[in-house]
Amino acid sequence: MHASLIIVILVLPLLVGLWVQHRLIQRSPDSGMGGLSVSDLIEPVRTLAVLLLAFVLVSAYSSYDTASQQAAAEAGAVQAMAESAALLTPESRRDVLGPLQCYARAVAGPDWRAQAEGSALSPIADAASHGIDAALARARSDERNVAVVEPITLENNRRIEARILRAEEGQPAVPGQAWTLMLVTVAITVGVAALLGHPPVHRRLQLAVLVGTVVVYGLSLLIIQDLDTPFTGPAKIEPTAMLDVEQRIAALPDGTAVLPCDGQGRLL
Repeated sequence: MHASLIIVILVLPLLVGLWVQHRLIQRSPDSGMGGLSVSDLIEPVRTLAVLLLAFVLVSAYSSYDTASQQAAAEAGAVQAMAESAALLTPESRRDVLGPLQCYARAVAGPDWRAQAEGSALSPIADAASHGIDAALARARSDERNVAVVEPITLENNRRIEARILRAEEGQPAVPGQAWTLMLVTVAITVGVAALLGHPPVHRRLQLAVLVGTVVVYGLSLLIIQDLDTPFTGPAKIEPTAMLDVEQRIAALPDGTAVLPCDGQGRLL
């Protein structure tokens, strides 16, 4: 849903309603068409704002917050795996830390961009994830690492689960039917409010109230749209935690060795 479309849907019925009201008053100034008082013009704004905040906005924010939490949980799991890997034998430690750092790069780069574009998760991050699994399998084959590999494996399962949930919550939470209902309702409300403005009310005051109505509706819809797409827009979730984890892994012993991947986390 583009911001320009939201603006058109809000402004068009406003202009049509004002034009129809003007024509009716011109034809019959004393037609007694009733009209709404100023308080009646404000009431729909309050009602719709409450409904949006109580239902759609809360739902969108809940999905946004969960996506943020899962991104942090994923980064935390990678960090915990890297710290536990320091207890492995030197060969296994280097073998595990390399794919972990590659995975952090792949998530913060290609994986994040893929979610921002609304597509499936990046195959580059998928390959890096498989690289971690393979490194843990090799470490497990050494009896000296058995006691250490088990907790790392548990954190690895947590990492996988967090990545899956991050991907799921990154998808729009508000169905298209709900967007259609909101836009139609808002358009009708704005149009009717503009049409039934009370003639005795000063024209500038009517316009001020109607413009305020459009602003409230527009901001509510734009905020919902922004929260409904967690990885795009002004309030998008950034891969800050995973970037920090990559730097922390590089600072660990054997964490600065030659990595088995390029700058985007693509395995070589």
